[in-house]
Amino acid sequence: MHQKLPLTAFALLLVSFACADDAPYVLWTDEAIPGDVTEVPFAAGLAHSTIHAPDKEQDKFLHGAAIVQHNGVFYANWANSPTNENGPLETLKGRRSTDGGKTWSDLETIGPGFKGKERHSHGVLFVHQGKVWTICSRFGVGTPGRRFSGLKAEAFVLEENTWKSHGVVMQNCWPYDEPVNMNNGNWITGGQDKDGLPVVAISKGDDFTQWDSVLIPYPPALKPSFAETTVAAVGEKVLAVIRGGGGVAWVSTSEDNGRTWSKAARSNMPMPRAKAYLGQLSTGQLYLISNLQNRDTLVISAGKPGASTLSRMWRIRHGKSGPPRFAGHAKGKQWSYPYGYEHDGTLYIVYSVGKEECGLSTIPIASLNVD
Repeated sequence: MHQKLPLTAFALLLVSFACADDAPYVLWTDEAIPGDVTEVPFAAGLAHSTIHAPDKEQDKFLHGAAIVQHNGVFYANWANSPTNENGPLETLKGRRSTDGGKTWSDLETIGPGFKGKERHSHGVLFVHQGKVWTICSRFGVGTPGRRFSGLKAEAFVLEENTWKSHGVVMQNCWPYDEPVNMNNGNWITGGQDKDGLPVVAISKGDDFTQWDSVLIPYPPALKPSFAETTVAAVGEKVLAVIRGGGGVAWVSTSEDNGRTWSKAARSNMPMPRAKAYLGQLSTGQLYLISNLQNRDTLVISAGKPGASTLSRMWRIRHGKSGPPRFAGHAKGKQWSYPYGYEHDGTLYIVYSVGKEECGLSTIPIASLNVD
């Protein structure tokens, strides 16, 4: 049994939100989350390693890692650029592991980037119809946008051990999580659009070469800057968690398989402005990997099997990460941009370390039990 926690200043802030505005969406259903993050326990059986750290001859910026396993091989990839986030010559690169993540291969290039203003960046990794896919963002040339002009997403498929492009498959969506199947047979992933607004992309059944982008409505209070969105199919609904203002996760729901959405609303779940990852375990538990208070603490929250809310939280990383070894715009000490993947009783979580290294943490699924 976990210890009951007192009402915190953060919870009081949520109460004030509820009094000043509509009641927050209930995403968290346990006692109040402590204001002192050190009171949040670490997950049992937690282990850490590093998949990639640059040397002085390699690209110095790294962000947006993803991971998947297929036929005994783990694949991880991320955005790399010479110096700065979203900078010119950014590419999608990765490594492979044949020993469960203990050691990793040399770097390989997946999205090669471009010589001009356009660039490849990070995206999602998954297995579809027996093949490993990655769908990564492309931007820099095309329709003007507040954040990412000409934003689109390109698919690369591993064929005969070589990554081959299947062309642009999404328009105006930067995908962020492994696609999940909905009740109508279509698949969905969350993202952000060229203006940094919340969006989802929906497949046409099992055809992953054509996706429709659907914007999620939001109120001015969301104050979107980079409204990265992550989704999960929960029963008859699709739940979206969105990065926004106010120190909380914002939530929107869809009851028609992602075609229309409720206006995004504040939730009672604390979350700073940082990308999160929403998923569902094989146990039927909803889970959310996110930062708490700031990017010095990375946590995972989970709910009871079958529940559409979260009710237990554990720390994954805490304290300042090591400082970046190389200069670059938007770098700093942090554990951020997590991505989760379950395999053989273990949750594999990859993330950026200082926007320079790719970190990996593993947690036994049994450690995430919620009574």
